[in-house]
Amino acid sequence: MRRIYISSLLILSLFLGCSQEDEAPQKDAFIFGWWSAFCTGNCIKIYKLENGKLYADNLNSFREAALITYQADPLDAQWVSIAQNLENNFPQYLRNDPFAVIGCPDCDDQGAIYFAFENETGALYWQVDTDPGTWPEEIKPYMESVLQAIDQLPQD
Repeated sequence: MRRIYISSLLILSLFLGCSQEDEAPQKDAFIFGWWSAFCTGNCIKIYKLENGKLYADNLNSFREAALITYQADPLDAQWVSIAQNLENNFPQYLRNDPFAVIGCPDCDDQGAIYFAFENETGALYWQVDTDPGTWPEEIKPYMESVLQAIDQLPQD
């Protein structure tokens, strides 16, 4: 059942994120965070950096809604620089392979790290296992900084 749920989630992401163009869309928003399909409490911490403001998701799990939705009010400005740093340092290694899945995100209930660049014409996204042993060497330092950032940012 869990595999069906994860597969459905990935397929849904494909349909929602497809763009008619092969090139990266002009980015209007950078999205990053962590999710887990089967945990207790808040099972999703996704953030959206858009127009110089940082928004936290308003979900506790993907089971609540098929799409990620965000709080209407942005987080305090003090948190924006953390997200901007992640966006500015987004690895070329990942940019070279949009729609990539690295490792086996959430296959063992360990959660997954999610990234996306989106605008009105489409989105590019990535799903990455939380297990550092699955990360290519080229992205290990970046992934460690992402996990630290997620831990620092407020969620509720």
